[in-house]
Amino acid sequence: MQRIAPSSMRTRRGRRYSPYHEGKRGDQRDPSLDMIISDLHPHTIVKEPGFIHFFKSISKGQNPPKSDVILSKLQILFLKTTQIVQKGLESVDNVALSSEVWNTTTNKTYMTTTCHLIDNKWTWQSYVLETKPLPEEYKPSHFVGQLLKIAGKWGIGSKIKVVITNVDGMRRDIKKAGWDLIPCFANTLDVVFKETLEASSGWKGLVQRCREISEYFSHVEAQGQLKKAQKKMGLQQHNLAESKGDKWLSTLNMLERISKQHRAVHEVLLEFNVDLLLSEHEVKNIMKTASSLKAIQDIVSPSKRYHSLSNIIPQVEAIRKKLLELQQDGNEFAKELAQHFNHHFSKAKENDWLTLSTALDLRYRDIALSEKGTSARIKKTIIAEMKHLDKETRERNFRQPDDFGEVLKRYLEKEMLQSNWDPHAFWKFPKDKDWYLSEVARKYLAVVSTAGPADIAFNMEKARLVASRRSSLDPEHLNMMLFLNGNRFLLP
Repeated sequence: MQRIAPSSMRTRRGRRYSPYHEGKRGDQRDPSLDMIISDLHPHTIVKEPGFIHFFKSISKGQNPPKSDVILSKLQILFLKTTQIVQKGLESVDNVALSSEVWNTTTNKTYMTTTCHLIDNKWTWQSYVLETKPLPEEYKPSHFVGQLLKIAGKWGIGSKIKVVITNVDGMRRDIKKAGWDLIPCFANTLDVVFKETLEASSGWKGLVQRCREISEYFSHVEAQGQLKKAQKKMGLQQHNLAESKGDKWLSTLNMLERISKQHRAVHEVLLEFNVDLLLSEHEVKNIMKTASSLKAIQDIVSPSKRYHSLSNIIPQVEAIRKKLLELQQDGNEFAKELAQHFNHHFSKAKENDWLTLSTALDLRYRDIALSEKGTSARIKKTIIAEMKHLDKETRERNFRQPDDFGEVLKRYLEKEMLQSNWDPHAFWKFPKDKDWYLSEVARKYLAVVSTAGPADIAFNMEKARLVASRRSSLDPEHLNMMLFLNGNRFLLP
């Protein structure tokens, strides 16, 4: 991609953001193209007999599109969307990167990097930038090296302040690049769960036993016997869910299915003399484990594609409270889980990115400021950020400085917003005297909490579907397809 000449437009008071497209999007594009982009199909799907039959059945005799024509259209859209994204990146001063490392079904490793920002209209934008392969045994230097190449290619190296990733052991190398690192919230929850199991052979053995049961019932004959037992007992005829890794969400799905179907499962295992029978005590422990994980799911279930970093501290507080309630009800697994959860999140309020984003989100401000020492540090840091911004703008003869202490005081006296309100709307039209604080808020509220989209990270079915479709794409066109899919809201 050739770099577009830098724009003189900056994120400054008085500048107005212009939308890139007018009118409805997608109304002039081939519906086949829409389907391929949104559902991550390979462009060669148009050659498949099923697609051809379906197309002819609804198109009144028209011939289906040719795969080379579809590919050409995708490439044109890719170039146009690249230009749109470039302009969006040029219009702001601060961006955050998130980089998700993932594996295909053939064990090839890729990293998909997305850029997050709040534009001049105070709209949160997330642009997928690149999907790049990583060596099979990649090192932190490989990962950071790719990030630096991506930053240079898009001209955002000096605008990046923080990187969110689901890869451990990267902090030192990312710091060398001049950025801060925020561990992916979804990945950290997986680490917490894995450590909880590793610390207790009893709970680990129970989960492993459940995996063996689910694997046994993955076979067609066993599924048939299970359905007979379910029908006989008046239970819903659901297959058991498998969980092969240490992911807490897939494990929860597996445990909930076994818990609900344990009578039918027990009958089939007993009838066929399978040595996987669960005792009443084990069934109770499965329910305790599932209820602990369900408490997390209920709190972090996404309502949006991306969650702001400002959500983490409130969610951590809510999870701690719920796990404590479960402990008081005699849930031993909740106690084990809470210990490892607190180990990872005990210093959450010491992290400036977490605390400042929370303090500048008017839904959660008071949660960040609840501790006296933390509150004083946050206020001092926010004022320092405003002073730094004032120094920059004075050098450009932009505007006169303000009383930053009074600016912050006015904000701290504002009434809190309800949790379902948009925190960005509060900052959208700042008064002149509050402009500096709104720009600090823009920097911190643009940061996300997960390396990949939250609606995929916390949704098992969607995660499996996306993983399957990403793996089926031609490596030659993988970057283009994920770029178009992630930025489809921009497409004309």
